[in-house]
Amino acid sequence: MVRPAGETAPANGSAVRVDVNTGPAASYTGLRETLSALRAEGADFGDIASRHPAEWAELFPAEAAPGTTPLEEIALAPSERRLHRESEQVYRALSVAAAALCAGTSQLGRPLLVSGIGGTDLSSLRGFMRAVEHAQVVEGAELLLHEPTSVRGTVGGHADYRGERVRCLRRMGLRVTEDDLVMDLGTERDTGFVPVSEEGELYLRARDGESSAVDRVAAALAYCRRAFFSANWEGMAAVADEALALLSGIPESRIPVLLAKAEPEQELVHAIEFETAILRGTADVRAFLFKVIGIQAGFRGDQDTAVACFRAMRDGADGLSPEIRAQSHLYSALTLSKRKQRLADAVAEVEQGFEVVRERQGEAESIRRERGWLHNLRGLTLFSERRLKAAFEHEKQALACMAGLTDASSAHLRINLYSNISVLQEKAGKHTSALGTWEKFKQATGAANAAFVKHHSYRSAGLRLLVGEREAALADLDTTLVNAAGLGDLFHETEVRLELGMLHATSGDTETAREQYEGAERVARLLGDPYRIALALAGQALTSGSVSASRAVAATAALSLTRPGDADALAKTVAEGGELTALLPKPRTKLNRPFDLINFQD
Repeated sequence: MVRPAGETAPANGSAVRVDVNTGPAASYTGLRETLSALRAEGADFGDIASRHPAEWAELFPAEAAPGTTPLEEIALAPSERRLHRESEQVYRALSVAAAALCAGTSQLGRPLLVSGIGGTDLSSLRGFMRAVEHAQVVEGAELLLHEPTSVRGTVGGHADYRGERVRCLRRMGLRVTEDDLVMDLGTERDTGFVPVSEEGELYLRARDGESSAVDRVAAALAYCRRAFFSANWEGMAAVADEALALLSGIPESRIPVLLAKAEPEQELVHAIEFETAILRGTADVRAFLFKVIGIQAGFRGDQDTAVACFRAMRDGADGLSPEIRAQSHLYSALTLSKRKQRLADAVAEVEQGFEVVRERQGEAESIRRERGWLHNLRGLTLFSERRLKAAFEHEKQALACMAGLTDASSAHLRINLYSNISVLQEKAGKHTSALGTWEKFKQATGAANAAFVKHHSYRSAGLRLLVGEREAALADLDTTLVNAAGLGDLFHETEVRLELGMLHATSGDTETAREQYEGAERVARLLGDPYRIALALAGQALTSGSVSASRAVAATAALSLTRPGDADALAKTVAEGGELTALLPKPRTKLNRPFDLINFQD
């Protein structure tokens, strides 16, 4: 449970007290402080660290066990290229931290009193939000908040995240507005922050007033890339803002030195986002920083600022590399395409991008790659207009652009193209062709990676159901379950078990359906999600007629902070003996889901 500490603080001082006013420098810092405080009091968190070694290594890098598989190899990252903010990696790290927090306070039998929550890093705040809901289903877990409306001063206009902080607090059950916030936690330089991660170290270097402008901007480039993967949008905005101001004082002749200093840091992240290899001069570095600011604005829902920043990448920028100018059009178009009323503007941006990277003899591979990304986006805009044949042609042109390219970004686009073509075939009603394309995708990519197999098998199952191959679909869904369980992926295991329950229930196999719903309940309790627990209980009530399960649905659904409306509708339907089929999940053709448990967006 959670409550403001000022109203109900323990009189005997038994609470474990922790101050998480740690600033925006590095994700998970506030959560680390909290878990360390619980551990200092004797909590060991049970088997959470051993069950989730990759996530624990993100939270406590120094404690990573030898041979631990990095989280980036088992969970999906956000995507710069697709402006996709959902991050399975961040979700898993925050969920494990929240579970450990609940386990720790329950073990100690003492409340956890958190102060300075308004001054913690944004990722940690989302983790505390997750912990509050998780605590609803953990006996003995109790979280108290001391002066939650106290916040720190903002670091630059683009890094003003007070609105997002209020949304997180409201998801914790606190009735607060932005007008209730009081900036009385000092500035971010007052925390005495000591970094325990590469992200934190880079932040300090990027903002070190004693260092040269060249060193600070070089560190800023590396920091923004690292922070992107931990969803530290606030830190990215703060650092990029300051780096833009510093860049004006750096001579063009020093840019090669700056880029050389930044490049080694890029080895810290084995991923393709925010590459620096195509940066060549001051205009490119400036555009890179505007791209950072635009992406974080878009991820927080400020699409107007995002478009302005993406267009600023090319405004008055003499000497801008064609690849960067093409990206300016790409990201502007991608943002505009998310609004149906701006689709024509999006298409105009794409066409301008094509002019920049028009095919020329002897062109660089990086030019051809950018043209491929533009063809892919043009295909997506045509798909939005239901012009499927024209969309398919642009996807084929994008694939042609990728011929012979082996860099990471090209491989990423090629994967997306196979997926997009299969989806286009599915939407056109050509389910057999969609399945065939999807199977070729598996052959081209390889099936050794469990995370890939998890996603691939799920879509294969959905398509097989559409073509009537039920037994093969069940085998694919079982493969997805096995790989999800092997990866410690509680979220997707819960989803698939819930869907299998309904699949078996609708075919009349109530015993197998009930077993799946029981399994879904077990995993959902580990996940700490009241809504999904309630779904599993409703499935059990449906398949077994269990009176106790029916009664438990309403009580459990009432604990949901993430999906209160859906939870209420579910509880009401069960109580009235209504039809549950429309409310219980069924298999789909793509496993991707929003990680709603940590999302604060309205």
